[in-house]
Amino acid sequence: MIDLEKLKSLISGTIERIFLIVFPPDGEELKSEIDIRFGIVLKEYPGELITISTDLSDIWSPVLKVEPIPDNVYNELMFDKRMRQWMNDELKDEIALEYYEVTYSDHFRNIAGNPIKEIQVVSIEGNQEPFGLKILFESDYILSFPNSDGNTIETKYFNKLDLINRFKHLGNIIYTNV
Repeated sequence: MIDLEKLKSLISGTIERIFLIVFPPDGEELKSEIDIRFGIVLKEYPGELITISTDLSDIWSPVLKVEPIPDNVYNELMFDKRMRQWMNDELKDEIALEYYEVTYSDHFRNIAGNPIKEIQVVSIEGNQEPFGLKILFESDYILSFPNSDGNTIETKYFNKLDLINRFKHLGNIIYTNV
């Protein structure tokens, strides 16, 4: 179960840096199946990368982790190119998590430099176990939830594929403030 107290402690924190953390989609066919996690550095915790993803042991539960800020980071402009190359099996790099700093990307312009207004857990009506997290900002959000390969995220301007609707067959999707 996700640590709700740790989640609450992030509210009002100001986003200083933003990362996409990707397990390379080697040979994947669909963009919707890419395992994308989200990482943030808060002004209040400048040395910590707070990652938001799905627990790979059950491919359901949201998980929040703290890790060191990575040394090897790709530029945001490399993201789309490298994802296409991985999907087309054009890269022969070692398969390992790739970190992309997207702090200055237009896709995240309403998140970078802004405080977290609210955090919600996402669940199916009648099921106590959440399957995702939604972090709300003044004029954007980060939604993190499972996909077949691990995790996916969306914001108002990034990866807006409405993949959350895949869960509607399980019941009504409920958003509950922490």
